[in-house]
Amino acid sequence: MTGYVYMNQQPVNMDHADFQDVLHLGPECRERFLITEEVPELLDHGLHMGGISWLKGSYRVGRKDPDIHTLLFTLGGRGRVHVPGRSYDITPGSVTRLPARRPFLFELGGEDWRMAWLLLRDSEAWSALKTQDADVFQHEQVWALSPLMDALYHQIRTPRRRRLVALLNEVLMELLLKDSGYSRLEMSVRQLFAQLEDQLHHHWTQLSLAEAVHCSVPHLNRVCRKLYGQGPMSRLADLRLQRARELLINSNWQVSQIAHRVGYSDAFNFSHWFRGRTGMAPSRYRSEHRQPPPLKV
Repeated sequence: MTGYVYMNQQPVNMDHADFQDVLHLGPECRERFLITEEVPELLDHGLHMGGISWLKGSYRVGRKDPDIHTLLFTLGGRGRVHVPGRSYDITPGSVTRLPARRPFLFELGGEDWRMAWLLLRDSEAWSALKTQDADVFQHEQVWALSPLMDALYHQIRTPRRRRLVALLNEVLMELLLKDSGYSRLEMSVRQLFAQLEDQLHHHWTQLSLAEAVHCSVPHLNRVCRKLYGQGPMSRLADLRLQRARELLINSNWQVSQIAHRVGYSDAFNFSHWFRGRTGMAPSRYRSEHRQPPPLKV
């Protein structure tokens, strides 16, 4: 991979100047990746990419000046992480937190290492991580993340994908509540929008959204703009549009059924809204984006 240096020497007492961009995966290592090109919903939650890794033999990843936050969730085996002036053993059930703009190097700490991992964008939504130090700590939700990510990998081309990403985000929020820097209200707002997948048909207003998280409408607007860069109704409209697109491509539902599913009482109003957002009618969008069935051999 361009821009990376491959190293084999054992690091000792590393300072800032000792770190390099390193990526080394031995032939016995296996990884599954979740990328935004295949799971665009990751972007909704400020997630850059993720994966599940089964590591053995030789493995080493280092960054000198990372522009993303790195989270490792250890399921088995052992790892080791080095940051300026310190090293940590990584054991099963632990979270390894590596904030952006801080150098690090992690590698195998034993014969093997099984982990899930997520890379978070250095955005306003995750700004609290920028004030935290690198750390390794135990958390019970580590055991929930790997099955979720594995399920997402296997359901990547189905409508279940959005629901799994929302649940993944909910678990991540609970896990990062430890020293996260998010207020209780910010956590509640993030969880509310993650759970709206099953409630898009409701007649949501700014007031009803604010009441769901027990705050005023102006306060909800301020929090939403901090977390998502947009107001609550714009955020809701984006979720409805994403769901409508999914249903048009992946289901045989009539346009009127899809309209009701995303909060429109009739197909005419839905079609007018959809055309305004995408530039084409729902029926045309379906015909142009639906994948043809595989040929029978």
